[in-house]
Amino acid sequence: MKKKMILSYDYELFFGDKSGTVQKTLIEPTNMILDAMESVGLKGNFFVDWQMLKYIKQENDERCQEDYTLIVTQLKDIIRRGHRIELHIHPHWVDAKYNGDGTWNFDDFTHYSLQSFSQREVTQMFVDGTNLLTKIVQEVDPSYKIVAFRAGGWAVQPFSLLKEGFKRADIKIDSSPCKGFVIRELHSNCDFRNIPDKSLYRFSDDICKEVVDGEFICIPITQYYRHIVQGALEKMSKTITGEMSCITDGTHDRKENMIAKNKGELKEISHPFRMLSLHTTPLSVPFMMWQLWCKDLLCAIQHPKDQTKLTVKVIKTLGKFVKTVSYIDFV
Repeated sequence: MKKKMILSYDYELFFGDKSGTVQKTLIEPTNMILDAMESVGLKGNFFVDWQMLKYIKQENDERCQEDYTLIVTQLKDIIRRGHRIELHIHPHWVDAKYNGDGTWNFDDFTHYSLQSFSQREVTQMFVDGTNLLTKIVQEVDPSYKIVAFRAGGWAVQPFSLLKEGFKRADIKIDSSPCKGFVIRELHSNCDFRNIPDKSLYRFSDDICKEVVDGEFICIPITQYYRHIVQGALEKMSKTITGEMSCITDGTHDRKENMIAKNKGELKEISHPFRMLSLHTTPLSVPFMMWQLWCKDLLCAIQHPKDQTKLTVKVIKTLGKFVKTVSYIDFV
């Protein structure tokens, strides 16, 4: 019997020193992912960074207008092919600067987290983002409704800041947390050590506290301990074959973080486990499934921008073990 899995993708550019281009970091890898899923009958859920669309569209530049059209066309294609798009917010786009060559400057991370905005501003982001994405995809499916959200940087705490936005935008599901994870960054933080150890639960005011008849549903990203064999296979693929290297044109690395680490201002949180993702090797997929077989629902996270030479093979291998479900199935 195949396991139920949500395949979720954060659809966004890089936020390191190199943002990457829309064509190489989003359009091409996403098309590869869509084709791979289609070949084995899997469906995906794409959390679209709507702020990216907003600021690309409003830039008075021919290439930006072409990039916006490319993204909108792809989002419509995602829906036509039976996949889902949901709401994702990276608010630091408010400080982004266009470089004039299809890439963006994200040197200012002051507004990386929703925590840096007022409740009124956050609520408006939810409403505007949901309206924009809904308008795009309803040209394909007039009845389409966005139901799920993932916070940029997983910064969904305190939930009291976001709750009115959820209600106004009619968001039913959050899929930001990962059990046990603690993230302490210069401009964002979260602590998911105390969320319920469940594949799905309801909550109302605090995402870490289950409420039986809560207003919202939380579907956490699945966490698991990486098997020693999986680790060895990934190391071999990375160091010997190079097949686990990104084939897109941006980077996660930020000079700001490197300087902070050297000064001792940025503390890295060590985890004995990892988020379930497809950034691995095809041979390690059975080890992942073996560890997670007792769970009734799996939620994997990935980014088109992290596409490697192995991603397509991993998706096709995964098709032997799982059947996919979407967030809308739980509403």
